[in-house]
Amino acid sequence: MSGKTVRYRTWDEVVDEQFDENPELAPAFLQTVLEDYEHDQDEKALLTALRHIAQANGGMTELSRKTRLSRGKLYKTLSPEGNPRLKNFQLILKAFGYTLAIKPIQEGHES
Repeated sequence: MSGKTVRYRTWDEVVDEQFDENPELAPAFLQTVLEDYEHDQDEKALLTALRHIAQANGGMTELSRKTRLSRGKLYKTLSPEGNPRLKNFQLILKAFGYTLAIKPIQEGHES
């Protein structure tokens, strides 16, 4: 063996790199995560997705500037144990250029 240490990238690093290289993937990713959330109620996955989108859009400092929420509050809100208020969720989506929308449930897809 050559004695070289191999460093493997984390899943988060890979996802962040993909968004850095392909920012156009973010809307479809977020839409998919929101649709999945409707079915599985996996809040951690939703908050993780929002953290990745934040990272791809300048990080928490930039998100803080756009939402006028403190970086600390954003880190807490988007942590795996976070529980964002609807108002803050809307501010975060708006900072990414999105809005909440209401659409009818498709027949055959009711929970």
